[in-house]
Amino acid sequence: DAEVFRACVACHTLDPKDGHRAGPTLHGIFGRKIASVPGYHYSPAFRKMDIVWTPETVSALFELGPNAYTPGTKMPEQTISNAEDRAALIRFLQAETRTD
Repeated sequence: DAEVFRACVACHTLDPKDGHRAGPTLHGIFGRKIASVPGYHYSPAFRKMDIVWTPETVSALFELGPNAYTPGTKMPEQTISNAEDRAALIRFLQAETRTD
Protein backbone atom coordinates (compact mmCIF):
# COMPACT_ATOMS: atom_id res chain seq x y z
CA ASP A 1 0.00 0.00 0.00
CA ALA A 2 2.87 2.40 0.75
CA GLU A 3 4.08 2.10 -2.86
CA VAL A 4 1.11 4.13 -4.10
CA PHE A 5 1.92 6.88 -1.57
CA ARG A 6 5.43 7.34 -2.96
CA ALA A 7 4.45 10.29 -5.20
CA CYS A 8 2.50 11.99 -2.37
CA VAL A 9 5.47 12.18 0.00
CA ALA A 10 7.14 14.79 -2.20
CA CYS A 11 4.49 17.31 -1.08
CA HIS A 12 2.83 15.86 2.04
CA THR A 13 3.87 14.57 5.46
CA LEU A 14 2.01 12.03 7.57
CA ASP A 15 3.17 13.21 10.99
CA PRO A 16 2.07 16.67 12.15
CA LYS A 17 5.47 17.16 13.81
CA ASP A 18 6.99 17.14 10.31
CA GLY A 19 4.94 20.19 9.35
CA HIS A 20 3.87 21.17 5.88
CA ARG A 21 5.67 20.81 2.58
CA ALA A 22 4.25 22.10 -0.69
CA GLY A 23 0.98 20.57 0.56
CA PRO A 24 -0.43 20.29 4.08
CA THR A 25 0.19 17.38 6.41
CA LEU A 26 -2.19 14.49 5.81
CA HIS A 27 -2.30 13.58 9.50
CA GLY A 28 -5.97 13.18 10.49
CA ILE A 29 -7.23 13.69 6.94
CA PHE A 30 -10.30 11.45 7.20
CA GLY A 31 -13.28 13.33 8.57
CA ARG A 32 -11.53 16.67 8.11
CA LYS A 33 -13.04 19.49 6.07
CA ILE A 34 -11.04 20.50 3.03
CA ALA A 35 -8.68 23.47 3.53
CA SER A 36 -8.82 23.29 7.33
CA VAL A 37 -5.28 22.47 8.50
CA PRO A 38 -4.01 25.38 10.62
CA GLY A 39 -0.89 27.08 9.36
CA TYR A 40 -1.20 26.04 5.72
CA HIS A 41 -1.95 28.65 3.05
CA TYR A 42 -4.69 27.23 0.83
CA SER A 43 -5.74 28.74 -2.48
CA PRO A 44 -8.88 30.93 -2.28
CA ALA A 45 -10.76 28.46 -4.51
CA PHE A 46 -9.87 25.57 -2.21
CA ARG A 47 -11.05 27.44 0.89
CA LYS A 48 -14.50 27.92 -0.68
CA MET A 49 -15.07 24.20 -1.29
CA ASP A 50 -17.43 22.16 0.85
CA ILE A 51 -15.77 18.74 0.90
CA VAL A 52 -15.05 16.49 3.85
CA TRP A 53 -12.24 14.00 3.24
CA THR A 54 -13.58 10.45 3.34
CA PRO A 55 -12.42 7.31 1.54
CA GLU A 56 -14.95 8.16 -1.17
CA THR A 57 -13.84 11.77 -1.66
CA VAL A 58 -10.14 10.83 -1.69
CA SER A 59 -10.92 8.14 -4.27
CA ALA A 60 -12.83 10.67 -6.40
CA LEU A 61 -9.92 13.14 -6.15
CA PHE A 62 -7.56 10.63 -7.74
CA GLU A 63 -10.06 9.08 -10.13
CA LEU A 64 -11.01 12.46 -11.65
CA GLY A 65 -7.79 14.34 -10.90
CA PRO A 66 -7.28 17.42 -8.72
CA ASN A 67 -8.04 19.92 -11.52
CA ALA A 68 -11.47 18.38 -12.12
CA TYR A 69 -12.40 17.48 -8.54
CA THR A 70 -10.92 20.51 -6.77
CA PRO A 71 -10.59 23.29 -9.39
CA GLY A 72 -8.17 26.01 -8.34
CA THR A 73 -6.03 23.70 -6.23
CA LYS A 74 -2.26 24.08 -6.08
CA MET A 75 -1.93 20.28 -6.21
CA PRO A 76 -0.24 19.00 -9.36
CA GLU A 77 -2.50 17.09 -11.72
CA GLN A 78 -2.31 13.37 -11.15
CA THR A 79 -4.76 10.53 -11.38
CA ILE A 80 -4.82 6.93 -10.24
CA SER A 81 -6.93 5.17 -12.85
CA ASN A 82 -6.74 1.73 -11.27
CA ALA A 83 -9.43 1.30 -8.58
CA GLU A 84 -7.29 -1.23 -6.69
CA ASP A 85 -4.42 1.26 -6.51
CA ARG A 86 -6.79 3.97 -5.22
CA ALA A 87 -8.08 1.53 -2.60
CA ALA A 88 -4.49 0.71 -1.59
CA LEU A 89 -3.72 4.41 -1.16
CA ILE A 90 -6.81 4.86 1.00
CA ARG A 91 -5.92 1.85 3.17
CA PHE A 92 -2.43 3.26 3.63
CA LEU A 93 -3.73 6.72 4.54
CA GLN A 94 -6.30 5.28 6.94
CA ALA A 95 -3.58 3.36 8.75
CA GLU A 96 -0.88 6.05 8.71
CA THR A 97 -2.86 9.25 9.35
CA ARG A 98 -4.95 8.19 12.34
CA THR A 99 -5.17 10.66 15.18
CA ASP A 100 -5.74 8.07 17.93
